[in-house]
Amino acid sequence: MAATADVPKESLMRVEVDGEPICLIHAEDDNFYAIGDTCTHEEYSLCEGELWDMSVECPRHGSRFDVRTGKVTGLPAVIPAKTYPVTIQNGDVYVEVRD
Repeated sequence: MAATADVPKESLMRVEVDGEPICLIHAEDDNFYAIGDTCTHEEYSLCEGELWDMSVECPRHGSRFDVRTGKVTGLPAVIPAKTYPVTIQNGDVYVEVRD
């Protein structure tokens, strides 16, 4: 969980939910999204990368993932990133991690 104020528009923030590393995104559409923070190409933190349109780019080799679906939008990654449901309540962002 994080406060919406802690994640400015068009920024990324790494959080852990139940031991799971999550990249929390406040996208240009003003919505919040959550994807697994570890790049599926090589284990590297996506939150250390950049947001391009509606994709997050891994800083290591430039793989890109759609923040809404986890779909690969830029190689070399071929495996989609896991996405998580996000809800906003009273100015706080909650990420739901299911088994």
